[in-house]
Amino acid sequence: MSQTMFRLTPLALLISPLALQSCGDKDEDTGGTAYCSPEANAGADLSVAVSSLVTLDATASGYPESCNQEGEDALTYTWSFDAVPVDSYIDVSALSENGTTGAASATFTPDLPGTYVLSLLVCDDTSCSPPDIVVVTAATGDAAPVADAGADSSAEVDTRVELDGSASYDPEGAELEFSWALSSAPSCSALGPDDLFNPTSAKPTLICDCDGVFVASLVVSDGGAWSSPDYVSVTCSSGNQLPIADAGDSESLAPCDGSTIQLNGFGSYDPEGEELEYQWTVVSVPSGSAVDEAALTSLTDASPYFTWDVPGEYTFQLQVYDGTLWSAPDVVTLVAQDLTANLKPVANAGEDQSTSATSSCTTSAYVWSCDDCEGQEFDLDGSGSYDPDGDSLAYTWTDLSGVASISSRSSASSVVTVPPTAATYNVSTSHSFNVQLDVADCATSSSDVVTVTVSCKGEK
Repeated sequence: MSQTMFRLTPLALLISPLALQSCGDKDEDTGGTAYCSPEANAGADLSVAVSSLVTLDATASGYPESCNQEGEDALTYTWSFDAVPVDSYIDVSALSENGTTGAASATFTPDLPGTYVLSLLVCDDTSCSPPDIVVVTAATGDAAPVADAGADSSAEVDTRVELDGSASYDPEGAELEFSWALSSAPSCSALGPDDLFNPTSAKPTLICDCDGVFVASLVVSDGGAWSSPDYVSVTCSSGNQLPIADAGDSESLAPCDGSTIQLNGFGSYDPEGEELEYQWTVVSVPSGSAVDEAALTSLTDASPYFTWDVPGEYTFQLQVYDGTLWSAPDVVTLVAQDLTANLKPVANAGEDQSTSATSSCTTSAYVWSCDDCEGQEFDLDGSGSYDPDGDSLAYTWTDLSGVASISSRSSASSVVTVPPTAATYNVSTSHSFNVQLDVADCATSSSDVVTVTVSCKGEK
């Protein structure tokens, strides 16, 4: 068992007589019920990280179960430090709500590794419990620190720009050491890895010596481990701003899109409006694919084509040139899917519809004769249909009754006209007509049926 150096706090050297008192019966008449002193329970010993918030738990304190205490008094909780690590500045002032009813869950933050011994007194308005002890062991962990080189920025050539790594941190709160380096510079630059000012501070500075993108790296140490590097770029310009490359949006291609795909760099631009030159490169392709730069119809067009050969992710990079400066690269990833992954579209012909119509009737020799109810029109709406892959849909409406007419059979929305329907005097007769909607993508289709109903009634 390792030994931990600690110092006794002044409060640990004096114990109030009240703290050791366990009172018997109250003086006043309690009807024969013995008074019980409260009992302190400082909770289980804890192991925590230095600089983390420690919550003490005295909620198990109270009166013994055997005590028939009626109308329990409100309890107050008073914590004190009996011992803290050598060189620690912790004292009772670090405890939240100490000496109150809320101190049952008092908190503090250890400032050094080592052992913190705390004692707890629980008191009502008559007496206090004997003290109870809890031991809190604080230690530094072994997690590596995290470097944060700050946000990318821009600057003018020959002007000092400050980098900012102050957001870097150590999970255990250890003090950090900083190490910056210039990772890359434009080909026009004479700067090297060590050409940052104050590279061991949180905020070094850089003076760009030409137009282009300068990249700095930062690693931090907690005295025991180094972080992974983080990078920040500074785009420097002497007046001519860098052009902006836009390789298009990354997306998952629908199976019906086919195997020939067009890249789209038309979103690229130059802030000064200079004409651009384009340069595409292939970053990665799926395993087994033969696609390379030669597979593109052109490496210097804004929007070349390529034909994919294996389903998977194809990533391309675009840079543009304004005659003086090259842009930062932009990448686009296109996910090609085989037709075997195609999902069926979903047809939705809309809700069933109904209407009422009347016709005129006459009587002769007690026999009623009625005209037909006039033909009726219904709006068809297949816009609720969709394709899970996002493929374009083809629509086809079909009258299953064979007697209705459809205004536009290949549109998402249409109108169906049903013919006149026979009427019976003083009786509502329903006539239903079914219309089917078929939707199809490039490989599969599905259908749905909507029913339109005319209720026809003859009247005088």
